[in-house]
Amino acid sequence: MSWKDWWDTFVIIIKDGFKGSKRYYLAMVGLTLIFLYGFYLWFFIQHAPVFLHTDYGGLALTGMNDSDPWGLYIAFFIYWVGVAAAGIAFGVAAYIFQDKELLKIAVLGEVQAVAALIIVLALVGFADLGRPIRAMFELPFLPNLHSMLDWDFIVISTYLTINLVAVYVTIHYYRQDKPLPKKFIIPYIVLAAPFAIGIHTVTGFIFQALRARPIWNTSLLAPSFVATALAAGPAMVLLAIYLAERYIDGFSVSAEMYKKIIYIIAGGLIVGLYFTFSDAQEIFWYTTEPMKWAQARNLFYGLHLPYLAVLEWIWISFAVAAVLLSFIPSTHRSKGAMAFIAILTIIAVTSEKTLATLVPGFTPSTLGEIRPYHPTPIEYGIALGVHALGIMIYLWLARPAIKAVMTHYFKPGIKTATVPENSAH
Repeated sequence: MSWKDWWDTFVIIIKDGFKGSKRYYLAMVGLTLIFLYGFYLWFFIQHAPVFLHTDYGGLALTGMNDSDPWGLYIAFFIYWVGVAAAGIAFGVAAYIFQDKELLKIAVLGEVQAVAALIIVLALVGFADLGRPIRAMFELPFLPNLHSMLDWDFIVISTYLTINLVAVYVTIHYYRQDKPLPKKFIIPYIVLAAPFAIGIHTVTGFIFQALRARPIWNTSLLAPSFVATALAAGPAMVLLAIYLAERYIDGFSVSAEMYKKIIYIIAGGLIVGLYFTFSDAQEIFWYTTEPMKWAQARNLFYGLHLPYLAVLEWIWISFAVAAVLLSFIPSTHRSKGAMAFIAILTIIAVTSEKTLATLVPGFTPSTLGEIRPYHPTPIEYGIALGVHALGIMIYLWLARPAIKAVMTHYFKPGIKTATVPENSAH
């Protein structure tokens, strides 16, 4: 294969981002406006001391303070790292077992990982630091292998590179109706699998190593991160293929594949709920640490921050509901019902793996102070803008990816397995 062929693939990926239906263009315009608004808030408002020559601005405009140095940006960092980690599971499983239905959707998991990691890096490298130049101050000291933060940067950037290469290679071969070569598949499996587990495990290690935050100082934290990631990540893939089937003519995935994903989601939720129960049992039955007890009461009872208890109980109730629905046979006959389970899962894990995980570690603070954290409108606006950017990247890459998959797997005259006629799809 010549370099021209590879260049043509790159051009196709870029061009496909400018093609689409009226609905696609409206979505991209809307997302662009949201992103620009978020960028405006971050660049001009948060940098007010630079542009307006005032003493008030920057991170002082957020709800963060000395007691709560991490806020909404790091909360969603936790969530999207998990989504990125789980996205690769489809690719690894598809290439190991050579399952045709899995191979159809594997690239969507890789696209999801790319978009999620862009959100992650934007939240940390731009929003949370306030000014990206601060990251440059750390560069002369990288890599510091004694720092878990450096390990997090290494695994995230490497994992992003792996997924970008995977998406590019997949589109390149599939658009020419060629199978992926073993010289790509074998290194991909060897590299992707450990990094997929590693990025969320290392994130968990950052939190659980902080002994001054006793509610995080548990060996169950990192495994809990991975378990809920294996629920939310597949849930997002399922929702993506459901929407793709509805809005892309000719694209179809079997109902059996939906059911397999639902069982993966249910497994992740069951393990995640078990870890939540185990932590609660240890805290409320055995703990002798006053700080841990106070932080746990804030989480489960909303003692100082009622929204924390709301988020935690949404996680528990929605996750239980999703698990129960997953094992009702009638839901497996409807793709719409399985998509609903995916939505319940996304809401549940988002509730638990954002502010409900982060904020209790800061309230009360290490000095016993109660300084409740409430995100400000600027934080919400900037976070929304970052998410809009991630969704735009997902839509941009998903279009050529699905088109390439259809070229390779959806041959004229060959029927694919579909859901029964009485489905809600």
